[in-house]
Amino acid sequence: MAVETVIFDLGGTLIEYAGKYEHWPELETPGFAAAYEILVENGRALPPFAQFRDAGFANLPRMWQAATRTTANLQVHALIGESLAALGVNSFSNDDLLAAADAYGGAIQQQAFVIEGAVKAVTAVKSAGYKVGLVSNTMFPGEMHKEDMARFGLLAHFDATVFSADVNKWKPNADPFLHVLDALGMGAETAVYVGDDPASDIVGGHAAGMRTIHFPSSQRFHKPDGVEPDAEIQNLAELLPLLDSWEL
Repeated sequence: MAVETVIFDLGGTLIEYAGKYEHWPELETPGFAAAYEILVENGRALPPFAQFRDAGFANLPRMWQAATRTTANLQVHALIGESLAALGVNSFSNDDLLAAADAYGGAIQQQAFVIEGAVKAVTAVKSAGYKVGLVSNTMFPGEMHKEDMARFGLLAHFDATVFSADVNKWKPNADPFLHVLDALGMGAETAVYVGDDPASDIVGGHAAGMRTIHFPSSQRFHKPDGVEPDAEIQNLAELLPLLDSWEL
């Protein structure tokens, strides 16, 4: 069946959030630093920043895995709270944690930049008549990412977006892909998913019954054995010509 729907990943595919950091979770360092600054402003004693950061680094992979295994959602304020609790600090209110989470998100936004060719590729796909959607694994509120998409000139081209922490549906499970397809009013057999992380994007897209395109924008992710996309592109300028070739 012809492709009628193109669904994108966000981080690492359209917008890069890693800043100067090459590895996860170290790329979260500016966020933890900004959250720590907010938390110490109220005058309560905290362990040194390095301990807080390292507690965050220790908690984040575990909490991310729980989310992708559908046993718990992951949101930034909860990550901060559990990281503090690991250090024996339980004196902050939920409002304190939410304020720290806002600062964390703002710091990550400041290091974000749009990936080369992203605006042109999304614009071209939309202009060609495809339905355009987005599924993003993220612990941040979707509104934060929509702000980034708007300032980089991406948001207006999307017909539907799904952010995992908002709906507690996480790749590589099929649920978030089916969620956006439902919002678009399209079937999986009409859709292709474009992403940079094979273990999340290719596995998840296939689980939902979609075709997949791998865009290896960085070296952060490896391709697990046995995971093969339907196609691979080396830059986003190749996307529309590839889709056109599939129509022949």
